[in-house]
Amino acid sequence: MAQGETALGENMELEVDLGPMPSESKKGSLLDGLRGLLDRRELCDVALVSSHSGDVFPCHRAVLAASSAAFRERLPKTGDDCVKEPGGLPSLRLEGVTHSEAVKALLDSVYGADVKENEDGTVEYLYSPSSEEANRDVLRLARDFGLAALEDQASRWLARGLTTSNVLRRLAACEEFGLREVRDKILEQLTANTDALYELVSDPAVIGVPGVLRDLLLRMLHLLGVPAREGEATKDRPKK
Repeated sequence: MAQGETALGENMELEVDLGPMPSESKKGSLLDGLRGLLDRRELCDVALVSSHSGDVFPCHRAVLAASSAAFRERLPKTGDDCVKEPGGLPSLRLEGVTHSEAVKALLDSVYGADVKENEDGTVEYLYSPSSEEANRDVLRLARDFGLAALEDQASRWLARGLTTSNVLRRLAACEEFGLREVRDKILEQLTANTDALYELVSDPAVIGVPGVLRDLLLRMLHLLGVPAREGEATKDRPKK
C-alpha cells in the first residue's frame, strides 16, 4: 500500500477550523434580550411604583424574583383582586423613595444595564446618581431587597469625588447604613490630611452625627499624641 493511503473502511480523523468562538457580547446574551424587552416595555407583567412621585416602571416578575428572595416574597399576586396601575399591571409600591431615579438604578442593576464592556475587555460601571439624597434612596432599596451588587455600587460612590463640603454627608450616610468599611477608609484619608480634618471637626453640623464626631475627635487626639485610655477604641486597637 502506497504511503498516505488507508485500508478501505478504516476511520480517518478530519479537522475543520471554524475560527474562534464568538464572545458573549457579540452573540448577544439573555440579559441583552431582557433589557431590550424592558426598554420596549414588552411582555411586562408587573410594575414598580415610586410612592413619592407615582412614577410607574413596568418590568418582569421573573427577573425581579430571580434577583432576590425579598422580591419573590413581596411581589403582588396575580389575579383580578390585586392592586393594579392605570396600565393594568399588578404593582409593588416602593415606600419612602423620594427620587424615581433610584428605582431606575435598581432596575438597571437587576437587568445588568449598569455596566458597559469596552472593546479591550475592561468593564465600566455606569452608576451615577444625581445627588446625595438619590444615592441614599438607592441604598435604602438595595438594603430593602437584599441587592448586594447595587449596594456595593452605591457604597463605592460615597468614596468618589470627596471634598470637605460633602464628606460629612457621606460619613453620615455610612453611619445610617452601617457601611463601616467605607466610613473607615474615608476617615483614614481625613487623618492623612490634617487641614481637612480640622475643617471638618470645626463644622457645626458634625454635632448631628455623634458617631462620626467621636471618631474624628479620637483621631485628632491621636495626632496630638494623646494616648488612648484603656478599653478605648482606636484605629489600631478596637474597643474590647
